[in-house]
Amino acid sequence: MTDDNQPKPKASQPPVAFDPVEAALRQIFDDVAAEDIPDDFADLVAQLTTKSSQNKDK
Repeated sequence: MTDDNQPKPKASQPPVAFDPVEAALRQIFDDVAAEDIPDDFADLVAQLTTKSSQNKDK
């Protein structure tokens, strides 16, 4: 008798070869994503959000 509620063992995946291009792109992305948002851009987004919400209220 088999028990269908028991977890099945995961199939092992072959190791993925190291890709230096992928590593470099990932590092660049992480660096850019960690940067602060410029104040001018944050102000612009706030203005657009305010205008958008005002237009929906009409």
